[in-house]
Amino acid sequence: MIATRRRFLGAAAAAAAWLLRPFETKAQTTTPTPAPSPTPAPPPLSAAVARDRYGKFFSGDEAKLLEDRLASQERRSGRLRAFKLANSEEPATDFRVRR
Repeated sequence: MIATRRRFLGAAAAAAAWLLRPFETKAQTTTPTPAPSPTPAPPPLSAAVARDRYGKFFSGDEAKLLEDRLASQERRSGRLRAFKLANSEEPATDFRVRR
């Protein structure tokens, strides 16, 4: 395991957060319920657009395959949109020069 500044700062921040955490007591039994966030409107179906534009170039099997792949892509993009990041979170990139 190679020690980097990012890992060191992450470990230092985790240690500081652990030391500064509030101690739980028996009196703190109520937890606030989070307000439900509104769900975004579903994106327009790209399969319909692709069928309108390029449908004359595809056979029946190819059109079905295209619709399946576009539906899979929309499901994956929906999962990515559902994963919320805080504004302070940095990308998980770590630059290392390999020689």
